[in-house]
Amino acid sequence: MRKFAPWILVLALSLPGMLSGQETVEEIVKSAPARGKYPDSSAVVVRSAQTFTLDNNGARRDRHFRALGIFTLTGREKFSDFRIPYDKNKDTIDILMARTYKGDATAIDVEEKAVNDLTPPELAEADLYANILHRVLSFPVVDPGSVLVIDYEKGREGAGNVGGVVPFQFDEPVVKKELTVIIPGDKILKSKILGLTASFEEETDGAQKTYRLRAENLAQIKPEEYMPPLAEIASRVVFSTFSDWEEAARAFSESFFKAAVPSAEVKAFTVDLIKGIPGRNERIQRVFSFVVRDVRSVRFSFGQGGFEVNPAGAVLKNRYGDWKDKSALLAAMLKAAGFDAYPVLVHSRSVPPEEDVPTLEQFDAVLVAVDRGAGEEPLFLNPFADDSFFGYFREGRDSRGLAVKPGAVGFVPVRCLPEAESGLMTRIVGEIGPDGAFKGVIAAELSGFFDQRGRRELKDMTAKELDVFYKESVNKIGEDADALRNELSDPKDLNQKLKISQEFSARDFAVFQGPIMLIHLPQIPYAFAEVPSPSLAARRYAFRLPGEAEVRSEIVLKVPAGFEPLYLPEGFSYAKEYGDFSFAVSYEPDRSSVLIKRTALFKKKEIPLDRYDEFKAIMESFGLTKNNLILLEKK
Repeated sequence: MRKFAPWILVLALSLPGMLSGQETVEEIVKSAPARGKYPDSSAVVVRSAQTFTLDNNGARRDRHFRALGIFTLTGREKFSDFRIPYDKNKDTIDILMARTYKGDATAIDVEEKAVNDLTPPELAEADLYANILHRVLSFPVVDPGSVLVIDYEKGREGAGNVGGVVPFQFDEPVVKKELTVIIPGDKILKSKILGLTASFEEETDGAQKTYRLRAENLAQIKPEEYMPPLAEIASRVVFSTFSDWEEAARAFSESFFKAAVPSAEVKAFTVDLIKGIPGRNERIQRVFSFVVRDVRSVRFSFGQGGFEVNPAGAVLKNRYGDWKDKSALLAAMLKAAGFDAYPVLVHSRSVPPEEDVPTLEQFDAVLVAVDRGAGEEPLFLNPFADDSFFGYFREGRDSRGLAVKPGAVGFVPVRCLPEAESGLMTRIVGEIGPDGAFKGVIAAELSGFFDQRGRRELKDMTAKELDVFYKESVNKIGEDADALRNELSDPKDLNQKLKISQEFSARDFAVFQGPIMLIHLPQIPYAFAEVPSPSLAARRYAFRLPGEAEVRSEIVLKVPAGFEPLYLPEGFSYAKEYGDFSFAVSYEPDRSSVLIKRTALFKKKEIPLDRYDEFKAIMESFGLTKNNLILLEKK
């Protein structure tokens, strides 16, 4: 931790150039709405203003002003610390005002000792990124009813252009927000305004152009289960002064391909790594597995640390890297193994890029594409995917990514390998004893996001933790059940799908009511095998699954001698444009077995609002008591 150099609070009460109407800070604070207007919010953005300025010398200055009203203790915990990410080697930070206004309008400035430069937690023990810091301001007396005011400017020489993505909606409401972009007269501003009716007002004054956009009463975005990402549904402005994508990506491209040239050390290491592996795909998998598993992932967004890429040799030596650095190492090692590879910039939550506005600020993750020959789509690899079956990734899946090649850039569709797509196949086979005991086997094979969830839960478990997991799992089948045998594929082996099976016995599984045996159908007991299902009665946003998926389950129950089915669920089948869903139950007298089959084929990952009630009713049908109960009668 390092305290930053002395700074001066500007005591001027007006904010020229930042807010229309030349409001004073005191006027803004007095206008803060009462909590009664926003009963479901922990805070409210009373005013927000951002000004991006590019001067004739190519220097960039970003000024940010925010007045935030605190409503609750949750709001205090959420906003009492304010962080400004910056590059200490390139950026300057000027704190113009940092102040708490109490409920009685008393103003208390943030003290110098409450402002510190801190290394972000994700960059601990990562000296390659020692230049990336957070200037953290801890506001005093942050109680409900107070207003926090921050006004600061970040500057960078030699930027050359300006661009960004500015959200106008957040998870708290906004009373007023203003965006201003000031550029030299010979520059052209490209922009896209999403979710707002307002548009830029343009002013030309000699050698500069000013663009200003204002919006008011912006509703908060309240989180819902399985909703699209906030970065996609929030109203926002995307802007840039780059002439095209080639110019926007040039600095990153030149740095990446310079860093991705395999050094002698990288070549020697790679040759040794793939020695004796003849197959093309197997060599790619071996290189990929090393980078994702043995090189630590430093998880901060692409672009936060700038676009300069560290040499692949340094990343190999240090055994850690961020998105761009691990991608450069992967590309360098693939090159040493005889494969052409290049970076593809994506948004980690697959937010569609605005392709007419060339700014890398639209991307926060990097994939590596490997050419597979004429007529074949590239193989996309995520250098952070240490928890996914080879060929699957969530970051940027099914979006359009910016492929960056030497001297050329362009958008490409980003797809996983077909065989890695999401699927869940489960099976429970067992025999019911005349005393109601149940002995059987549970088995599950997972791929895609099911596989990923399973690996995340299991891959770092100790032997003792796994033993507890196995016991708790069979206990969900029946109270005091015993795990007789457990088998699990290696969760760290990314080249095979995750599989798990357990042999078990459960006493008192069935319940007797005279000659009637009641059996509640057993369910797969693993949380990572749960199918995403809706629970909210009403929604504001579409229901979005992690992706398309095929889910199939089968239960085979052998009926004890002397018993026959008295009641079996009727079953159902639905065919919709977003998916096919079926549930079928049958009895096979020759085998004395009841067969239950459930199928859910999600053909689209998003259920629109106007079909949500229908979708919810279908998914709830699988869980109805009448569809999960079997009655056997002793003859």
